Amino acid sequence: MRTWVTAFAVLFGLGTALPAQADRDEESRDLQQAKRRRDEDRARLERERLERERLERERLDRGRQDRERADRERLERERLERERLDRGRQDRERLERERLERDRLERDRPDRERAERERLDRDRLERERLDRERGREAREQERAARDREAAERGREIRAQEARQEVREQAWRLRMAPPAPRTEMRSVAPSPRHIWIRGYWGWQDDRHVWMGGHWEEPPTPGRVWVDARWVNENGEWVFHSGYWEPAAAPPPPPPVAAAVYAESAPAEVNIALGPPPPRRVEVVPRQPGNGYLWIEGDWIWDGRHYQWASGRWEAPRPGWVWAPPQWQPAGAHWRWRPGHWRRR
Repeated sequence: MRTWVTAFAVLFGLGTALPAQADRDEESRDLQQAKRRRDEDRARLERERLERERLERERLDRGRQDRERADRERLERERLERERLDRGRQDRERLERERLERDRLERDRPDRERAERERLDRDRLERERLDRERGREAREQERAARDREAAERGREIRAQEARQEVREQAWRLRMAPPAPRTEMRSVAPSPRHIWIRGYWGWQDDRHVWMGGHWEEPPTPGRVWVDARWVNENGEWVFHSGYWEPAAAPPPPPPVAAAVYAESAPAEVNIALGPPPPRRVEVVPRQPGNGYLWIEGDWIWDGRHYQWASGRWEAPRPGWVWAPPQWQPAGAHWRWRPGHWRRR
């Protein structure tokens, strides 16, 4: 019986406890929802407050930037105004300076014109003085040239007379003359002069070299026949040089028949200093088409430098002229003569 009472009590307690627990759970859920809504409201209010603060800061920043921009624009306008005023002042000053300069030039114009006339007069007088001096110098040089020409002509006449006396002599010897010397031609006095080669003469029982010289033909159209020694029956007979009428030139050989031998030029070593500077030569008229002008140069005759005058040479098809060269070689100077070489 007691057991049934106990079971009934348990069942009755459970029946009353279950609704109370459900009420408490419902109340707890309501409290949690209310708390969550309050938290959400507080968070929303906080966000709104932060948004309002951000918008206020942006408004204040825009206001500050607008004020700064307005200040910059005001300062720029003031600067431009100052520059405009400065340009106006500078333009006025420039115009004033130009007006003053024009006034000064206008005042100085008579003085400048007078100074210019005086300068032109001085230049004219100086030119006239120089012209008089040049004319006087030219007359003096012309007179000196005539005196030198007369003296040279006298010496040439005396030399021709002396050479004519030698030419008229007839020598017949048993002793052969030495080999002819290689001479250096000087500059021709004129295009009419002809070079008379030197030769071995006979004086005081010995051979004496008679140097070459320039001589003008007695009449136009004559050529000079060189003096020579001829062996006649064991004796050497001297034949004097003479002038004779120029013969008609033979026809030129065909170009294809021209044959030239190429030989290496002999080099010369000189222990003295370099050769003198080249001379400026007057190039005579070209004797014919295709002729090549060979420039003059200094050569060594064994004792000192001698000037070899330039000359015209006939063309050689297939050949070129290699000019002479002076080249330093240590303490010496090496001379390579000019020569023709094949292309």
